[in-house]
Amino acid sequence: MEICRYFKPESAASGDSFSYSAAVFSIPFFARAFAGLGIIACTGCVGVAPGPDQPKAPQTFYTVTAEIALSRHEARVAALEYAAAAETGTDVALLRRAAEVTAECLQPSLTVGVAARWIHVDPAAVDAHRAAGRAALQLHQIDQSAAHYRVVLKSSPRGADAEFAVLETDLAGVDNIYGARQLADRLAGDFPASAAALRMQAFAALRADDPAAAVGSFQAALAIPGGAPRRETPPGERSPEAGRRELTQGLRRARILAGDSAEPLAQAKEILDGDDTAENRLDYALALLAAQQNSAARLQLTMLTRDADSKAVGLHLLGLVDFQEGKLDDASARFAELATTGKFLDDALYYLGLIAERHEDLERALRLYAQVQNGENAVPALLRAATILRAHGAAPAAEELLDRLVQEEPQRAPEILVARARIYADAGDMPQAIAVLDQGELQYPDNVELRYAMASMSEEQGKVTAALHVLKELAAQRPADPAALNAYGYTLADHNRKLKVAHKLIEQAYAAAPKNTAIMDSLGWVLFRQGHGEQALPYLNAAYAADHGGDIAAHLGEVLWQIGRRADAERIWSEASKTGTDNHLLNATRMRLHASN
Repeated sequence: MEICRYFKPESAASGDSFSYSAAVFSIPFFARAFAGLGIIACTGCVGVAPGPDQPKAPQTFYTVTAEIALSRHEARVAALEYAAAAETGTDVALLRRAAEVTAECLQPSLTVGVAARWIHVDPAAVDAHRAAGRAALQLHQIDQSAAHYRVVLKSSPRGADAEFAVLETDLAGVDNIYGARQLADRLAGDFPASAAALRMQAFAALRADDPAAAVGSFQAALAIPGGAPRRETPPGERSPEAGRRELTQGLRRARILAGDSAEPLAQAKEILDGDDTAENRLDYALALLAAQQNSAARLQLTMLTRDADSKAVGLHLLGLVDFQEGKLDDASARFAELATTGKFLDDALYYLGLIAERHEDLERALRLYAQVQNGENAVPALLRAATILRAHGAAPAAEELLDRLVQEEPQRAPEILVARARIYADAGDMPQAIAVLDQGELQYPDNVELRYAMASMSEEQGKVTAALHVLKELAAQRPADPAALNAYGYTLADHNRKLKVAHKLIEQAYAAAPKNTAIMDSLGWVLFRQGHGEQALPYLNAAYAADHGGDIAAHLGEVLWQIGRRADAERIWSEASKTGTDNHLLNATRMRLHASN
């Protein structure tokens, strides 16, 4: 069972390398001074605040050892040291730096504590409330996050609309898309006449798989006279006209995804007919893709490739559509041509690498992955390279690559550690995989992805009760998080345990995120497990229409097989195999059902 089985992943990382702020003190000087005393920061000798009966070290000790820890890529140590320095601190500059480091080191629980001290020292500090709000959101403490952001919105000298603009950008980049949506709902409720708040709420709902709710927010924002602009437009930022266009496009997309496609498609086509520009053609093509009218979208995208200015974006989207549909040769040709344009280069190289790997041309795949330098696919490319190296006799090179990757991309360290554990597990080294996750949880105790991974590994070892314990705990801690509810409910259903409970959990998740493909798949699967194959089909068909993933295909195919539609099952399995030949669940399901025939 893969972690992404629990919920549809949303890429939030930028791929940019971690950047450290200037050190408070000169690291080389203090490193030399302390070296002889044996107190240079290390994971075993620092990072624990003194007990109640122990004297507290000077703040300079904590800040210096923290900055040394940063230079040594010891994120947890650095965060603990700055948190200790901030515990009784009164210097606002120190508290600001402590909040910055704990946040950059992915330690939101520590950031909450630091921000609380900062607010105690300076109750009106907008940046302190913003730091506390961000950290609380990461912990899925939505009420606390909303309380801090209310202070920001009401106190910021820039005004509420400008702050909503900043918050909209922040929410677009967080991994916790469902928490972001809940936060947006709470804050928009406090500012019902703010177009900026409604806009933020609309896009948050769209990302969180609730397009019907997004429609209402988009419409409300557009109905406010002069409301489309989010703020006065400084040079280089969005103009009022661009802001209104984005709202209108968002509304069309939301309506289509909610199942009301005829009028939005007609509107996009009418705009294109009246003003035949590349921008309008792209908008129409994207609307067609949202409506799953891929053939019609291809025609529009092909027309874009005939113009020099829009050629790259047309090739990029055509390549992605071809790849998703399993047309690997066509996709390869698109991405190869895209690479010659110099645009979307990292995406082109990454997908060419994936295609080469599917064709078992591993040497070429490695060369292509090595050339991916930036963007959200930079880390996945190197992880794929490490997987190939380890699986084909170059384990030391794979280890070196993974070590370097964690150092160079520390803000994606939990993701990298999960992938590293998966590499070990796939190679049959489950103890090493568990050890990586254990260490990861020590370093990043607030990270949910690591806990999902541990549950997955436990399940693969046959320790289903242990896996369910982790998932039940997560669902209890995050009762309004559809991802947590779905993870626990699906795992119960998959093992035929407490099916009524599983059904209730998944229904709650579905109510919050009705267009999430993994949740639709889970709802269909639990209905099948309860003996309702025909009732399961609409949910599984809808999930598969949006995502031809191997797990969904395995479930849909099994339901079709069991209700006597075996030819349809074989068609689904064969179709899905074109894009994912190595999906374990798909292959195991086919073998099991064929053997039982």
